Amino acid sequence: MIARTCILFILPLLLAGNANAHHSYAAEFDRDAPMTIEGVVTEVWFKSPHVRYYLTVTDEDGNKVTWDTRGLTPVKLVRQGWMKDTIKVGDRIKIFGHVGRTNKTIMSILDVTLADGSVLTSRSVAYDIKN
Repeated sequence: MIARTCILFILPLLLAGNANAHHSYAAEFDRDAPMTIEGVVTEVWFKSPHVRYYLTVTDEDGNKVTWDTRGLTPVKLVRQGWMKDTIKVGDRIKIFGHVGRTNKTIMSILDVTLADGSVLTSRSVAYDIKN
């Protein structure tokens, strides 16, 4: 009985730390630095906590740079019309988003323009309320 009581009190405390562990958007990404990059998708992560697309982008000096771009959760993106195979390795896409504060080769995705010109959004309701 005492063990069960201890578990009932300790377990929520352990889980509470995980619930508050999410990062701050403002700490990681610069809302004042929106930009667009274009490149070829080299890797796709359509899984939680955030969908990620790795792109090879050619910079102004002609160097190939790998960008780590991050969208919303898969569930939120599917509700906005994205599917796991909407963007595939080898696709050439444009991504508009906020660049990282300390790592200038990460980006939070706001919009993706596919090769056919269609645009997908990765914006949360909270983003629209703040802007």
